[in-house]
Amino acid sequence: MNKKTKHIAVLGLLMAVLIVATAVTKFAIPKPSIYFNLGEAVIYLVALLYGGKTGGILGGVGSALADLLGGYPIWAPFTFVIKGLEGYIVGTVNNNKNALLAIISGAPVMLIGYAISAGLIYGIGAIPLEFAGDLIQVTLGAIIALTIYKRLKNTIRR
Repeated sequence: MNKKTKHIAVLGLLMAVLIVATAVTKFAIPKPSIYFNLGEAVIYLVALLYGGKTGGILGGVGSALADLLGGYPIWAPFTFVIKGLEGYIVGTVNNNKNALLAIISGAPVMLIGYAISAGLIYGIGAIPLEFAGDLIQVTLGAIIALTIYKRLKNTIRR
């Protein structure tokens, strides 16, 4: 199998992992249309291991598909842009040097992007709830991704 074919196959598998992680670990706060999940950890981990391009594709496409399949189609366009940028930034900033700095660089895109999106979709009152849930999601995602990344970074080649 050539390198490009292998990369596409791995990306497809990781996209499935992201969708499952998003769907299975969905916690609504306080209404079902605003939730947090552990798909964030998958985006961070993939971006750290495979770089910005792969992190961006996985984050944008995989997360938007999770929204569509999970019954949240109104969020899909926002998610595509927000998670795509977040994955791209994390993977680009890391470059195998400082994973924590990379996540800290990408997380504000998600926090601010979804706060604005929630305000547009549900009104200004939804912003604090969205931000609180996203802050939990970013924190848990970072802890999980960094823990796994430390163990995998020397075994996976881009």
